[in-house]
Formats: sequence, C-alpha cells, structure tokens
Amino acid sequence: MLGELSPVALVLIDARRRILEANPAAESLLKMSRRALAGRPLSEVIYHDSPLFELIDRAQRQAGDIMAPGTPISGPGMHSRIICDIRVRSADRGAFVLALAETPSRESSDSVAGAAGFGRILGHEVKNPLAGIIGAAQLLERQGQADQSELLDIIKDEARRIERLVNRLSAFELFSAPRLQPFNIHALLDKIIAAERAANGPKVTFQRVFDPSLPDVVGDSDHLQQAFHNIMRNAVEAAVENGGTGNVTIRTAYAAGLAMKQARLGAGLRRAMLITIEDDGKGIPRERQATIFDVFQSSKSGARGLGLSIVSEVVTAHGGQIRVDSEPGSTRFTVLLPLGDGTEHG
Repeated sequence: MLGELSPVALVLIDARRRILEANPAAESLLKMSRRALAGRPLSEVIYHDSPLFELIDRAQRQAGDIMAPGTPISGPGMHSRIICDIRVRSADRGAFVLALAETPSRESSDSVAGAAGFGRILGHEVKNPLAGIIGAAQLLERQGQADQSELLDIIKDEARRIERLVNRLSAFELFSAPRLQPFNIHALLDKIIAAERAANGPKVTFQRVFDPSLPDVVGDSDHLQQAFHNIMRNAVEAAVENGGTGNVTIRTAYAAGLAMKQARLGAGLRRAMLITIEDDGKGIPRERQATIFDVFQSSKSGARGLGLSIVSEVVTAHGGQIRVDSEPGSTRFTVLLPLGDGTEHG
C-alpha cells in the first residue's frame, strides 16, 4: 500500500505508464477512486501536455529522483489546473512512484501557472529570431574571413545554448532540476572567457590557472554555464567599473577532505572540484555580502538582482556550495562542485 496516511498524493505506475496503485491523497487530488484508477493509463487521468510526463521521461534516462517544484497538472476529473511539487522515483521492474504535493497557496499557484504560460509564450517568440541569428552566422562563416571564425562560433554556440534554455523554460523546467551528464569544466569556462573577450576587447585581461588533471564534472552544462557566466560577467563589470582596465583570474583545483552532504548526489561526498573567479575591482561592501545571493538584491543601476540568485540555485541543485570573499581590490567567488565516489583524480 502507498502511504495510507500520507498527505502527499502517491501514485505507482508501471513501465507502460499504467496506474498500479494510489493512496487516498491521490484519490482526493485526482478526483477518482483507487479502484477506478487501477489499470488506467496515466494520460487518461492527467492530460498528456503536463510537464509531469517529461519528468517521467527523464527519470527513465537518469538515476536518482527527479524533482520539480510548482509544476502544473490538470485532468478530466479536476475542476481546474493544480500546481504541485512533484518528485519521480524509480521502483522495481521499471515502475515509478509519483509524489505530488499540492501547493497550498492559491496566490502562488496562480503565479506559477502564469509563469508557465509566460515560459511557453517566450519559447515560441524567441526561437524564430534565434534561428535567424544562427542562420546569419552560418552565412557569414561561408563568406567571411578566416580571422572571424572564432567570433562566429561564439555567436552560434551562444544562440544554440539560449535556444536550449528557452526550450526548457517553455517546458517549465527549472534550474532546480538539472540534467546530469559528465563534461569538461575547462572547456565550459573557456567558452565563457572567449565570449567575454569578444564583448570587452582589451579592457579586461583574463588569466587562466587550470588544473589539467581534474576529471569531468557530472552536471548540467547549460545550467552551470549560465551560473559561471553570471559570475564572470559581474567580475568583468567590477574590474572595469570606472572606465579603465582590469584583471579577472579563473582558477580550478581539486579540493579534498570536504564534507558535502547533499541528498540529490548522495550523502557523505568528500571530494570536490573548486572553481574561483576573482576580479581586482573596488569590492563588495561588507553589509551586502550576506544577502548577495538573495533574489532582487543588486547594487547595479537598472539591474533586477536575479543573476546571483540563479547562480546560488544552480550550484545548490548540483549539490555544491558557493561563497564570496571581498575587500577593496579583490573579490573572489568560490564554487565547490562534488566529485562522486567513483571518479578518480589524476
């Protein structure tokens, strides 16, 4: 039996996505009895355009729980769309347990539903101009000069990355639900450095101090590229804040002996990859350092204070940690990303 007294709706589905079992909370949420639910395809109970089905697809492709807060679901038995925090967990023989906790606040539910709709509109409206940008870059690549190829590669790579992020946003996928794959952290950082060099020219000197023996990190490369680009963009802006020139140093290293206990990637991880991004700007006032990762906290003119809150969300979702150390002439952001037990250094 699935948690008879649980306030969370629990639904067990088989590999064909037919409902095997449901608890009383699921009966209440889906407005159907356990007997009526048994044996039904999930798509007959929850409309197939719900992001829930994408979460199940992802659970079939990767290990570990898949979580998505504030996800809309609706179905023929429901009077209106419901916003739920969802967890998908694999069970025996290709089955999955779906845990759905309804968001209690109607105000927040309406807000999240509106955000989902906005995400889909954004995806539709942004993808066409992105395709035009990629096409124009490809045309210039065929007609352009050899020394322009690096800049055109940056345009194409960044446009495709934005397209991927928009596709994921339009599917209402959040930074708190990364897609984990191994990738080379230095290749990712080099892409960001190249983009910032192209944008700022000789105003900023970038110094790379990379540990070449580091293994691949297991993470969501698009999400982490967004996070590190936000940090580096802030560093560049700080370094040239007064219209002069500045320096940004990017370091990677292996950090041992750290207790990093994050449920998503496993408890008791003791090894981590360390990435620091340091600038020689005027620094961050001490009173702001404690709240710098909070949403809507920014000292920039016209800024909305979202960049570093996204950084914090992405790093936390990867089981990592982030801190900032700042004084006049030196601001250093340090990110620790865990390395799993099966990953060997060297």
